[in-house]
Amino acid sequence: MYRPGFGDCFLITFGSGTGARHVLVDFGAHVRGDIGTMDQIMDNIEKTTSSKLEVLVATHAHRDHISGFGKFAARFAQFKIGEVWLPWTDNPQDQNAASLQKKHLALYDALDTHLRLGLRATEANPKYAAALDALANLRGNEAATSELGRGFGVAASVRYFEANASVDKVGSVAGLSAEFLAPPRDPAFLSRMNPPADQHFLTAPGVAAGRVRPFEKLEISPKPADADYQAVVKEGQPVLSPETMTTLQTLAEAPADRLALTLDSVRNNTSLVILFRFQGRALLFPGDAQWGNWQSWIGTDRARRLLSEVDFLKVAHHGSENATPVDVVRGLKAAKLAVMVPTQILPFPTIPRRPLLQELEKHCCQVAVRSDRINVPNAPRCPAPKSKLPKGFKAGAVWIDYLF
Repeated sequence: MYRPGFGDCFLITFGSGTGARHVLVDFGAHVRGDIGTMDQIMDNIEKTTSSKLEVLVATHAHRDHISGFGKFAARFAQFKIGEVWLPWTDNPQDQNAASLQKKHLALYDALDTHLRLGLRATEANPKYAAALDALANLRGNEAATSELGRGFGVAASVRYFEANASVDKVGSVAGLSAEFLAPPRDPAFLSRMNPPADQHFLTAPGVAAGRVRPFEKLEISPKPADADYQAVVKEGQPVLSPETMTTLQTLAEAPADRLALTLDSVRNNTSLVILFRFQGRALLFPGDAQWGNWQSWIGTDRARRLLSEVDFLKVAHHGSENATPVDVVRGLKAAKLAVMVPTQILPFPTIPRRPLLQELEKHCCQVAVRSDRINVPNAPRCPAPKSKLPKGFKAGAVWIDYLF
């Protein structure tokens, strides 16, 4: 697990010595969560793999998961890459995927215009910073998506996967297989962002500070002497009672960071969720899966069996409050589970959600190892990290290894 900042990058090595084979899962950093380690990470990926990858995986098209593929496209073009794996929602030849992408891009543009022009929002204003940061993470990925879609021009086979697909043999790695548990095809699942209350480890009561007011015109005081009130009456617009106004504001207001996560969620639900199997071990990489993505597959006997077999878990969406349902944690084995969390508090201070990590540690593992425990100058530090890494983990310059 590398530490690009607020982002994901995992290099999985199967075998050792001259027989070692490598799979790279994601490589990116949020535009406001980049801590300046991307070049070091790229250097280490090249050195460790000798510029050879069996598979390069981009779980979904968020900057914090794919920006490195655009930034270092020329260097990846010097690699030998067997296959590139992407979610079905990125397939330009898929009519449903193209329609979904078009719809999402139009929504992001409309939201950005509304925030910046309608509300005069800027990143310097804490009231809107998180929402704008989320939009930045959703856009500006064209260089990476273009290179991934053409396999970096190195004759890599570009493959698009959806739920229930599988690969019996991954590249030239004997004994390595992959099952794709998500993303689903059903658009209803893709749009489900927040889990119900009984699936949260989560949400503290909302705070008023930093709240978003999308309906500021409704905040006119309903008093006859108020000038805005008189203007509304003159224009023939309806006048709201204080009770109605209170109800609308309760529904409409949300902390800016909560809004940002909501905006991200639809794209997160398109994440590949991959279960790798190798020599009796099972490794689960769920990208940034959120409620709809999980809900599409976890409620079956097969899913419960799969979860109970997992030996390694990459925690989804940096350990955010709405990314790992209660049923998933309770379905994992109660011991001998290795857990890694790519996370830091910048730019979203509510991530990671500590109750989720505490539950993972209590139920499944001694320590949920966080990427931000690697000390990088001028980067956010992990609050109160454990005194030492648990057995099997070892820290490097900008990475943490786990060895089975």
